[in-house]
Amino acid sequence: MILNDIESKGLVQFNKEYHDEEFFRNFIQFKKAFSHSMGELINKLDSFQTKQDEMNIFTTYSELSYINSHLDAIKKFLKIIINPIKLEEGFGKNTTLEQMVKRICKKMNYSEKMQISIQGLFLVDFRNAITQQQYRINKSGEIVIYPNNEKIKRHLNIKDLADNSMQAAEILDAMLDWSNGKTRMMNKKPEILDEIVRDLTKQVQALDNKLDNLS
Repeated sequence: MILNDIESKGLVQFNKEYHDEEFFRNFIQFKKAFSHSMGELINKLDSFQTKQDEMNIFTTYSELSYINSHLDAIKKFLKIIINPIKLEEGFGKNTTLEQMVKRICKKMNYSEKMQISIQGLFLVDFRNAITQQQYRINKSGEIVIYPNNEKIKRHLNIKDLADNSMQAAEILDAMLDWSNGKTRMMNKKPEILDEIVRDLTKQVQALDNKLDNLS
């Protein structure tokens, strides 16, 4: 919907200074390799001569990096396709994903409720917490974002992080399909995404079992 609105409002412009096709090709291969390898790693955790809490922390931090790499790629994609002149404040190389999303929403005249939903879709609060170092990782692998602010503090376990990973991956995949002129059907994903989603699902199931055993 957002991409279609961007197109219908005449915001689309190819900005070659942000474009790097080889980066996106490499990124697709990276995320496929990562999701598969992480699933294999989790299934073999018990065989490593490493403390369980250390592996929990490692796994959580790896998922954080995976999510953030997708959000960075999403930001890059938006800068490739949107005409900065069409946005009230434009954008530059240092413009954040949150700023991009807010400026696009403002241009679209979306309602406040819709804007909040879209910011949630793009994991804006999560992204800000990580980039601003407003988080803590517990030995269990649980992460607490905004730990010093009771109003917005949130606890996320490894299953929540896996869900965020899938969400970010789906958004980027939809963007790439859109740029290639493809229309995605619900529940009909490209083969490479299908494989990634299966691997991420295995991660969730395996980690859920590990956490149950720890408790």
